[in-house]
Amino acid sequence: MSLRSEPKGSRQFDLFIPYLSDLPLRDQRETMERPFFSLSKRKRLKPIEYTSPDGSVWVEVAAVPKFGMATIWDADILIWAASTLTEMKQRGVNDLPRTLEFHPYNLLKAIQRDVGGDQYKRLKQALERLKSTVISTNIRGEKRTKRAMFGWLDHWDEDTDKQTKEIKGMTLTLSDWLYNGIVMDGGVLAIHPDYFRLTGGLERCLYRIARKHAG
Repeated sequence: MSLRSEPKGSRQFDLFIPYLSDLPLRDQRETMERPFFSLSKRKRLKPIEYTSPDGSVWVEVAAVPKFGMATIWDADILIWAASTLTEMKQRGVNDLPRTLEFHPYNLLKAIQRDVGGDQYKRLKQALERLKSTVISTNIRGEKRTKRAMFGWLDHWDEDTDKQTKEIKGMTLTLSDWLYNGIVMDGGVLAIHPDYFRLTGGLERCLYRIARKHAG
């Protein structure tokens, strides 16, 4: 499968999903302070088990051995989704969708990645990790007594041309937990576009924590 500089068949997606470079970047507030993602590009299978110092908040993250745990670089895709939904909300779009359509070329450019067959392969691997990683937390539970279990994505798929095998488009469906966290009032925070240029997992983590506490 290949990615072209002018992706064939992507025009229908471009009409509805703007380039992220044209949008203010947004990150989901609740995921910025807690350890929801692996900070290493190496495959991680060891679970994350976190409890806040006061014992009121806990997060557990588990990986499927075949794919490994979703990384903080994989979360760039979720930032794209949060930014797109926030832009739609600000434009007054009714019935904000949980399922977003896109062409991988546009998404990769939006999150400041190179494009090409190898990058497409990595994008698909990121989607696999986002789909398969299992999160449990009480962050949104009333009095911290309610537990939620979810993955970042409920579904994703790709559409390819039968003859040329070129990618025509892709879709991803956000989990209810993440979607509700994005569209609720105060659910997102603006982040700087240079965030995507941070190369270290710890650097990215520290930026997100600092940005969350900056309000």
